[in-house]
Amino acid sequence: MLHFNDLRFRVGFCAGAAILFFCGVCKPAQQEPIPQFSFTVVVKEADTGDPISQARLTLVFRQPGKLHRNVSYSAKTNAQGRYRFTDIPKGTVRLIVTADRHQSYGKEIELEEDNQVVEVKLKKPQPLL
Repeated sequence: MLHFNDLRFRVGFCAGAAILFFCGVCKPAQQEPIPQFSFTVVVKEADTGDPISQARLTLVFRQPGKLHRNVSYSAKTNAQGRYRFTDIPKGTVRLIVTADRHQSYGKEIELEEDNQVVEVKLKKPQPLL
């Protein structure tokens, strides 16, 4: 019969307690879900403020999760110079805007809240000398 003072009992008891402790503590970490946001890009002519239709938008961001891979979306603005991106994770995104007969635009934007509006003003190209 094993008694509390018996060495085999104490070793077995401690080993069992350690296994139970670590099994309860070492559960896989639960990642908090990253908020998903929508935001609108409005592209305008810098000099006149007129909307630029069919401007090409490229959005690049790091997909949250274990792999942290880069994701890229492309779109074009409508007749009002607008496009709405949806389901974009909170954080830093890179926006690149190009349009015919205009200078290119690129900037990192911090998405901090839902339904942000990003206004981009494109300039005409510099004349050649």
